[in-house]
Amino acid sequence: MSKIISGFSKFTKEEKIQWLTENYFNNQQETINVIKQYWNVDNDLQELHDDFIENTISNFYMPFGVAPNFNINGRTYVIPMVVEESSVVAAASLVAKYWSTRGGFKTTVLGTTKIGQVHFMFAGDKKELENYFSLNKTELFAATASITKNMEKRGGGILDIKLVDKTEKLPNYYQLHVTFETKDSMGANFINSCLEAIAKKFENDDIEIVMSILSNYVPECLVRAEVSCKIEDLGGENPQKFAEKFYQAVKIAEIEPYRAVTHNKGIMNGIDAVVLATGNDFRAVEAGAHSYAARSGQYASLSHCSIDDGIFKFWIEIPLALGTVGGLTALHPMAKLSLEMLQKPSARTLMQIMAAAGLAQNFAALRALTTKGIQHGHMKMHLQNILNQLGATEAEKKEITTYFDKRTVSHSAVVTKFNELRKPKINWVSFLNCDEVRSKLSTLKADAKPVFGKMNGQQMIEHLSFLMKISNGEVNADYFIEDEKSARRKAFLNTEGELQVGFKASMLSEEPYDVKFATIQESIDDLILQTENFKNHFKTAKIENHPFFGELDYEYWQKFHVKHFTHHFKQFNLL
Repeated sequence: MSKIISGFSKFTKEEKIQWLTENYFNNQQETINVIKQYWNVDNDLQELHDDFIENTISNFYMPFGVAPNFNINGRTYVIPMVVEESSVVAAASLVAKYWSTRGGFKTTVLGTTKIGQVHFMFAGDKKELENYFSLNKTELFAATASITKNMEKRGGGILDIKLVDKTEKLPNYYQLHVTFETKDSMGANFINSCLEAIAKKFENDDIEIVMSILSNYVPECLVRAEVSCKIEDLGGENPQKFAEKFYQAVKIAEIEPYRAVTHNKGIMNGIDAVVLATGNDFRAVEAGAHSYAARSGQYASLSHCSIDDGIFKFWIEIPLALGTVGGLTALHPMAKLSLEMLQKPSARTLMQIMAAAGLAQNFAALRALTTKGIQHGHMKMHLQNILNQLGATEAEKKEITTYFDKRTVSHSAVVTKFNELRKPKINWVSFLNCDEVRSKLSTLKADAKPVFGKMNGQQMIEHLSFLMKISNGEVNADYFIEDEKSARRKAFLNTEGELQVGFKASMLSEEPYDVKFATIQESIDDLILQTENFKNHFKTAKIENHPFFGELDYEYWQKFHVKHFTHHFKQFNLL
């Protein structure tokens, strides 16, 4: 059956979900429950979110965290971050605090120019095109007057329009290269509206407009963030060695594209998290940053380092086209809250805050890589995610976190430790401690009913004595057990495993034996006697045969008796 559908966008949200679950999910009701679970209980707020994009069926939540202690140009910030990757917020916070005592972050906006282009084809004489452009340039500005009026009041607008010849790379291809200042607006709609007005005015019978669109490559919308201190102030056991390794790591990212991509991804971990939190366009920021990283013709690091004259300096220069008014920043309640948290910054200030966040994240990653390794810190943070997935209690989280404080975290190691904690604790019976055994058995009645099995209390005690006599050599249990089978069975005695309910050597009767002694007290006394005999017997004996495990020495007989006593003590709730 075809799953192509017409008119889907006209369906109600409920109809969209119904069609989707019927056609693409096995458990329809469970899927619907999950989808609706993420709806906001405030209908007005949910409708606001529904209108952000098309064909909305639910919300997809991302963690909203904060990184405190950022000292940027002498002002303290708490930076909002929206990101799904563990360790990003923690790393930014730790580095912010680290540099807050070393002068903080120094940031500068190097430019705020944004770019748009009108792409067109012209097959005529270039001189004629140049003359046409010169004669009409003023008219091109005028064509946008109604659009730029309010922007110009805020100090923005169109800065310049240039004619650019690209015919060497593509026949007949020219462009109008337009530069803009959009102040606190990201300006995408503003720029595109201006470009379309310019294109309409510029087009004639000989000029074919291909398209008009802003560029997300904004090398002149640039911000710099920097940290620096004396090398000796970096701290640690050997600050000079740390500075040198850090410098080498940055240099490697400057010359090796494979490393540079991951290096810059770390920077964008910090920047994108703030871009998302403030309702800006992280795809545009990503595209612009990575294009800038490749501006020399080879992809390279966005950050740089120097260690000259005893001073460690680490900085970043990155293009960031941002806005603090309009778009999602004015619609999304959390985006508005983020900007208020940042003390209602201008677009220029927001550029500086984001650059500092990116630099902090990069410093954290490089410090980890050049010291303990990136996985050490990352997996420490990932530990909490693993514990949440396992459903660990707060007490278990605390104990496991303490356990891994100085150990390497891996998923398998955490699961092993978790299972160890969850495994029921076995209170093994110390059968050689005769006082303890006598004390526990003194509470048992001769006719006590078992939790499992058929024996009563006194029969169980005499059963323990019987197996003890076998180990003492007083009862012949000369059953032949093949060496291979014996070795396989004996391995169990080295484990923490318990004897299973129903375990029984083949030589023993299905029904309990009649008791030998008149009272349970006499049976207890006999068991204690056999235990003492066991200790003495192996002062001379080497081995005694067990009817199931084969030949056992003193050590293995002890392991068996511990399991055997524990098994039967549990049979009567004595543990």
